[in-house]
Amino acid sequence: MARQSNLPQLTSSKLFVTEGGIETTLIFKKNIDLPSFSSLPVLDTEEGRNVISSIYEQYINIAHTYSTGLILETRTWRGSPRWSSEIGLSIEQIIDLNHTAVKVLHQLRPKTQSIPFVISGSLGPLQDAYQDSMISVSQAREWYGPQVRAFAEEGVDMICIMTVTNLDEATAAVSLAREHNLPIHVSFSLETDGRLRGGKTLEDAIREVDHLTEGYVTYFGVNCAHPRYILIALQGMSRDVMSRIGSIRANSSLKSHEELDNSPTLDRGDIPVWAEEFSELLKILPGLKVVGGCCGTDDEHIDAIAGRIDSV
Repeated sequence: MARQSNLPQLTSSKLFVTEGGIETTLIFKKNIDLPSFSSLPVLDTEEGRNVISSIYEQYINIAHTYSTGLILETRTWRGSPRWSSEIGLSIEQIIDLNHTAVKVLHQLRPKTQSIPFVISGSLGPLQDAYQDSMISVSQAREWYGPQVRAFAEEGVDMICIMTVTNLDEATAAVSLAREHNLPIHVSFSLETDGRLRGGKTLEDAIREVDHLTEGYVTYFGVNCAHPRYILIALQGMSRDVMSRIGSIRANSSLKSHEELDNSPTLDRGDIPVWAEEFSELLKILPGLKVVGGCCGTDDEHIDAIAGRIDSV
């Protein structure tokens, strides 16, 4: 069965919001280089931590404005020791910065005292998220282990593995969450045809991970896909599987992952259209708990969807 916990989003009568695409904000709006899309080097300086905190505060303000709960992720999506050489940090530095990433969020708690606030430790793919890759469960456990330990030691409320295309990585992350008695959210990435890279349907992916992990996942989600492509994935999906989807973090752009990877400019998309198509997801997902953005989105996108929560 799904990991039971006292996470406030599980019992709230109102959807929670989460952040937009903070990494694309850092790159395109703050002009900060992120090696291999990793924010860890930014966390290594006081100036960088202040920049990240200021972006987090934009989402805290939105949650206050709309009286919603808020989930914020650590800036550790590409924070596994696996990426040491690519991001130019030692394994020891990487582990230390995973601790730092959680501490940055704990320091924001005084600003969230009047709203439900959840700190989530973020895991990401161990290979290129947008290319076919193979990795075993045991290998993935080895690379995710230091991150999950750091999250547990620093007192996160839950963990999340995002942009999943490799089910072995998801299975490894869930097994580590179970060992540390932490709830976990597993979020898949979709292509423009509404399927995972390689052709697997979202329904099959959810069923397989639930089977492999004995239903431990607290809820599933989708990130790094435009709402239009998520709607495609939901067509014909069984109601029992659809009810396991608790989080949507949508891209701003209709472009494919390959097109976005090769784009020198930020594609913020058409925000009113994005919010309108996102609102269709709110109507058809019975277990939805959290809404937010991914690549290309920022506080304006999250404000747009937060303003629609009560009207759906």
